[in-house]
Amino acid sequence: MFEVPMYRKNGSRIELQDLLEKVPDNDWVWLIIEFDGVANLPNDESIDEFQNRIRYLPKGLVQTWENILRFSRCIDYTVDCLIVAVSCVEQVDVERLLNDEFQDCVIFIRAIDSTDWMLHASNPEILDGFKIVTS
Repeated sequence: MFEVPMYRKNGSRIELQDLLEKVPDNDWVWLIIEFDGVANLPNDESIDEFQNRIRYLPKGLVQTWENILRFSRCIDYTVDCLIVAVSCVEQVDVERLLNDEFQDCVIFIRAIDSTDWMLHASNPEILDGFKIVTS
C-alpha cells in the first residue's frame, strides 16, 4: 500500500477514473463503502441520497466492473471515498476496511479529505500502474 497526494506536481488532480484506467477488465466484486464528492449520478440522485442509500448496506454498494467504471465517469470531484475490489463478497469485513485493513482485497482505493489517495493492489502490475498515474 502507498499514499500519494491527490494533486500531481503539475497541479492536475487525480480522480478515481484515472486510477481505474490502470485496472484490466475483471470479474471482481467492487464495493463502494463510502463516497463524498461532486458527481452527476444517474437518475438525478443527489450525493446526500447516494450516501444515505449506501450507509445502511452491510457490505456497501455492490458493483460490477462495468458499473464501477460508469460510476467513476460520473465523478467531478472526490472528497472522501472507500472503494474495494474483492474476489468473494462474503469475506468482506467493512469495519476492518474502515480501519485500513485491506489484506483481503484485490484492490483498495481510499480518498482522504481531498488531499491524499491510499492505494493497494495485490497484483504488482496494477500497483505499478497506480504509481505511474500518480507521478
